[in-house]
Amino acid sequence: MHRWRRVVAPAVAGLVLLVGWEVGVRLSDLPAFVLPPPSQVARTAVEVAPLLGDDVATTLTEAGLGLLVGAVVGLLLAVLIAAFPLVSDTVYPLVTLTQTVPTVVLAPLLILWAGFGLLPKVVLVALTAFFPVLVASVTAMAAVDAEHAEMVAGLGGTRRHQFWLVQLPASVPGALGGLRVAATYAIGAAVVAEYLAGQSGLGVFVQRSRKGYEVDQILVAVALVAGLTGLLFLLVDGLARLATPWQRPSSTPRPGRTPA
Repeated sequence: MHRWRRVVAPAVAGLVLLVGWEVGVRLSDLPAFVLPPPSQVARTAVEVAPLLGDDVATTLTEAGLGLLVGAVVGLLLAVLIAAFPLVSDTVYPLVTLTQTVPTVVLAPLLILWAGFGLLPKVVLVALTAFFPVLVASVTAMAAVDAEHAEMVAGLGGTRRHQFWLVQLPASVPGALGGLRVAATYAIGAAVVAEYLAGQSGLGVFVQRSRKGYEVDQILVAVALVAGLTGLLFLLVDGLARLATPWQRPSSTPRPGRTPA
């Protein structure tokens, strides 16, 4: 019952918002170039759908590659920070400081250095994605139960053994949690990069639509970005659950409680 409520409740809320949007636009006589009704956006989505295949493929490629690179870099840097105190004292504060600079500000520099191709978009997405993975991994390794490390030490293990046998495995759930967060940003970061300087992708579609005052097409792109972000998150979440089966909630009812 609880699972159905988690699906039905947001669906009903979304439907109410759409109906309110439709009624509000119709009653206020807002022009379509300001705010089109959802029915018009739906019609536009059907019309432009055959034209968006290449743009969607470009955005997904940039987001997927950037997410992968960002996750790998974030995890490797987290390992170095956890393994070497000097790296932690030197690099971690600097990396944290760089996050005060919005990645969108770096986009013009990346374009000047790497051109208008795929590379700067992937780098921008990777810069957006690696920090959540880094922070979550470092936090997970720092929160390892000391008793586990002491057990390895009691069996004759060195600090290197403690790191590889205790700290590094403990970072897996944290890294995957950070990857979930990063997945929610990847599509948006790719679209922003395309919007600033792209030859194809949903960001370029938004740019063309903006110049033509095609607000309904922009809203179609917004809906696509939201949908693709949701799908990417579900994919990452599914892979995370497969990689950490011990973290799945138990179906056994707790004492004193009856199953729903």
